[in-house]
Amino acid sequence: MASVESVDTARLERILAMFRDRGGRVTTPRRTIITALLEAGSHVTADELADTVQSAHPDVHRSTIYRCLGSLEELGVVDHVHLGHGRAVYHLADESHQHLVCESCGTVVEVPDKVFATLAKGVHKQFGFLVQPRHFAVAGRCRSCAG
Repeated sequence: MASVESVDTARLERILAMFRDRGGRVTTPRRTIITALLEAGSHVTADELADTVQSAHPDVHRSTIYRCLGSLEELGVVDHVHLGHGRAVYHLADESHQHLVCESCGTVVEVPDKVFATLAKGVHKQFGFLVQPRHFAVAGRCRSCAG
């Protein structure tokens, strides 16, 4: 794992402040997990994240990492999403987005939340149901595979 100096320290501090504002206590494992997610720059599985954290901090147990991910998610710092049939992946929730995944090649496209806003409003209006599209990716075919 790279040093904290190599990550966006301003973003790290914003995320930690958000975490504190929501009642979270910043511990070494939590700071390390958030730093590892920043360094990853994309979506990672819990196992990939645990490997990264443990390579830099072998004293942080895997069970601690999994529990921390759960508490970070409860406080809205981390989101997890299912990008198909594989394991869930995690990413920081401060830059909110939705996911499209290609059924053919596996390409993941991040799209702004507003892409699904009209759909969510329509579903709520017609069925009284509040859609939470973040949890699952929308499957289809990317431009390369569809063409």
